[in-house]
Amino acid sequence: MRSAVRRRGGVATLVAVAVAAAAITVLPVQAIDAEAAVPDAAGCTITDATVTWGFKESFRSYISGSIAKGAWEPFGGVGYETPVFTWTGGAGSFDPGSGTGTIAFPGGIRFSGHGGLLDTTVQNATVEIAPGSGRVLVDLVGVSMDSALAGDRTAVTSPRVPLVTLDLAGMSVDAADGGGMITLTATDAATAITAEGFEAFGNYETGTPFDPLTFTASGSCAAPTVTATPAAPTGSPATAETPAPRGQESSGGGSPAPVIAAVAVALVAVVGGTTAAVVATRRAREGSRSAGGPDA
Repeated sequence: MRSAVRRRGGVATLVAVAVAAAAITVLPVQAIDAEAAVPDAAGCTITDATVTWGFKESFRSYISGSIAKGAWEPFGGVGYETPVFTWTGGAGSFDPGSGTGTIAFPGGIRFSGHGGLLDTTVQNATVEIAPGSGRVLVDLVGVSMDSALAGDRTAVTSPRVPLVTLDLAGMSVDAADGGGMITLTATDAATAITAEGFEAFGNYETGTPFDPLTFTASGSCAAPTVTATPAAPTGSPATAETPAPRGQESSGGGSPAPVIAAVAVALVAVVGGTTAAVVATRRAREGSRSAGGPDA
């Protein structure tokens, strides 16, 4: 009776070990792969910018000519040296990833003529940058000729008028290694008055070329932030594995070799122990029979 119990106990142990081995599954490990870290684009702060622009040569000639007998007065940091005005102290931002940015300049120019009947101020210029193109926005303050002739000298302000378009196809962007300093340069970029510019400024039809514009801008870029990318799992769930053909080992996934080896050793130990127990029981029984004792 005891030998039967021992046999059943040995078989039960084998079954338990086999079930435990079958239940072993290696779950995927979500590790952070340092080499796969992706830098996010960082914006740049423009701290120094300069624009040189003649505005429109024919308009300057008209103002200073014998008809209008007028003049222009740069102010707020804008200078003039024939044949261009110079804006300095520009500041703003630029995003190298999208190629967009804005740079604002203080100061402006006041044009006057016809004994005060013509009085227009162009101020607070902003250069808008986009891939291959751009615009110059200004605040326009002035009295229309019709209003002045009627005796109304009330100045009208038109803020942030997109006065002219910019051809920035030739603009260069030079960034120092490591994302430090950045320099933008556009030389003799073509300009043309917009529909909004014609509406607010008058004098020239939409699309009429204005003088070419040159600007340089420099600044610093923030250090790029790093977004960690999860590495590929080191193992796959058991349900996602494709069983290997019989007699062949799987090339990837599944249980690690140390675990498999440990299970194999456990199985060998259990089988060996069970076999030894069975042999000992049989010998004991045979000895009892030869001695005339009852069968165990």
